[in-house]
Amino acid sequence: MARLARLKFTGVDTWYHLTCRIAGHEGEYPLADPLRRRQLINTIRHYASIYFCRVAAFCIMGNHYHLVLQFEAEREVPRKKLEARAKVMYPGGLMRQRLATWSDADWERYRKRLFDVSEFMRNVQMAYARWYNMTYRRKGRFWGDRFHSVVLGDDRALLDCILYVELNPVRAGIVERPEAWDGASMHHREAAADKWLVPIEKLLPHNSREAAMVEFRQLLYHRGAVPTKAGQARISQELLKQEAARGYQSQGMFLRRLRFFTDGVVIGTEAFVRAQIGILRGKGWYRRRKNPVRQLDGNLHSLREQRSNAINL
Repeated sequence: MARLARLKFTGVDTWYHLTCRIAGHEGEYPLADPLRRRQLINTIRHYASIYFCRVAAFCIMGNHYHLVLQFEAEREVPRKKLEARAKVMYPGGLMRQRLATWSDADWERYRKRLFDVSEFMRNVQMAYARWYNMTYRRKGRFWGDRFHSVVLGDDRALLDCILYVELNPVRAGIVERPEAWDGASMHHREAAADKWLVPIEKLLPHNSREAAMVEFRQLLYHRGAVPTKAGQARISQELLKQEAARGYQSQGMFLRRLRFFTDGVVIGTEAFVRAQIGILRGKGWYRRRKNPVRQLDGNLHSLREQRSNAINL
């Protein structure tokens, strides 16, 4: 039986829930590593800045990911704006030279491409698979079957889907609180690192980010406290009561003084810090540590352990 054509809209702004799984065997969770999760998030963010779309929520799990985003209705775009986006998409010198030879038909194809969710996903997944295979000296296909997409037809469907996506780590029993998982958008919203996402006050009818976050946390905790199937992990009643007592106010990500910002020696991604450790050890300047120290649940890494750690609640 021929597979069904993907349902896509071009004449109206359209929300999608997109999912895709890796091609690994049962029990393989390559995306469980914080570095690999961050790389996928950065890849999504990069292409979202090029395509005419807006990301509202995401969640990177061990062997799959979820993405909720809106593609804008197809429209005419000035050539200068297309050129600017093409230069971000193709930073290499050779491709830059090719752009100068593009015909009107080439630019028209490129314009249409930037409104196509399938092209967006192709770019994201090809770029990530290339990075993963090169980084870990791996060969072969990384992603499994083609990605799945569901059109979200109204605001209720959109909000329910976002709650579902954010609660994935809780349902899987990985964390107790949805904001504790650094591979989900709620974690980034709590850390005020969500400027590239659709503002939360645009998803809920509030004039301020603070009020919208309070309502969203309330919805998220109440939904997460109710299992959707037998044996499923959920937010405990104790945590729900704690949140209710605080009025669902955000506690923020930085609950203690973070000494690694002042005496961490080197601060950055795991890959960056690991490279610096190699350089320093090679010069004989630093022999105490071989691996980076995780900070903020893996959002940052440093070279030296600290007496005071950051915690997420």
